[in-house]
Amino acid sequence: MPVKLDLGPRIPRMTMSDEVISRFKDLIARRVLVPGGRLPPERTLAEALDVSRPTLRQGLRALQILGVIRSRQGSGSYLSDHPSDILKAPLEFALAMKGDMTGDMFEARFAIELKLAELAAQRRTETDLREMRAALDAMQAAMGDAELWCKHEIRFHNAIVQAARNSVLATIMEMLSHLLLESRKQTVRLLNDYSGSYRLHDNVFQAIEAGDPARATAAMVEHFSVLAHMRRDGNVNEAKTAHPE
Repeated sequence: MPVKLDLGPRIPRMTMSDEVISRFKDLIARRVLVPGGRLPPERTLAEALDVSRPTLRQGLRALQILGVIRSRQGSGSYLSDHPSDILKAPLEFALAMKGDMTGDMFEARFAIELKLAELAAQRRTETDLREMRAALDAMQAAMGDAELWCKHEIRFHNAIVQAARNSVLATIMEMLSHLLLESRKQTVRLLNDYSGSYRLHDNVFQAIEAGDPARATAAMVEHFSVLAHMRRDGNVNEAKTAHPE
């Protein structure tokens, strides 16, 4: 005998697929549907929500585009495991339509990472500190190798995100991860003083380890100020090369 699902009030037929999306949002908020969980079969969902299967499919397709659900071949549909997947693609499309966002992305990263450093200094654990130190050691070993350096620098900054323990900021950083990666790679391509950059990262670590939010913020400001100078000088040099006087 099939299990009867209690998904709340039935959806009026006239409201169509937009109400399906609204209902899913409510079900997720009430934890009837949980991240990574498999959705009930299409027929069961359609009956529980009192909508036609074509209407349900329209709603499910929209949710899939938004990143809310994932389809697995031969296995069914699942709620996304990672909140950052939701709206990630639409956000990237929206930013792409704005044109070149490199400078704006750098400024956004600066603003967010200042707060993350402050919070990390207040909330870090010994496990967080060990991960930051491991990332710094790997960065030191990777000096001169732009690709490896970038990989371990990201690891260091991700450890700060983890230590800050703010789910909203963490989700924003994860949603922007692909665009931030391009920004980081561009900065590393301009890097010619690995020792100096390592020192700036280590200063941030030392402040977080000391549990000093103000010092951690100041160290992150210094780090980004140097990055800003690098980026500006790099752009000037590129412009001179393209248009020599």
